[in-house]
Amino acid sequence: MALLLAVYLFFSAVIPASALEGAQATAAMVIKADVLYWEEGELVVKEFSGHEERLKVTPETKIEGVVAGRLKTGDKIVAQITDDRKALSIKVQIPE
Repeated sequence: MALLLAVYLFFSAVIPASALEGAQATAAMVIKADVLYWEEGELVVKEFSGHEERLKVTPETKIEGVVAGRLKTGDKIVAQITDDRKALSIKVQIPE
């Protein structure tokens, strides 16, 4: 009985700690870029620094400020992305 209790306590302490490690690995980065084009579920953008990026856009990606339902070439965006370049959110920046 004591062995079962020890095993239970061990796993209840170890599993939540490993879950937290995974959450830290998916921290979001923010990029500002111009939209170049769409290609097979990826949005190709050029950061204001000049670097090209391919952002994976999924049905879970939150897109704000889009006119006519889709991003288009030349749109200026701010995007939150994960380390593996998956777009969490994209917001179109409207010029003032």
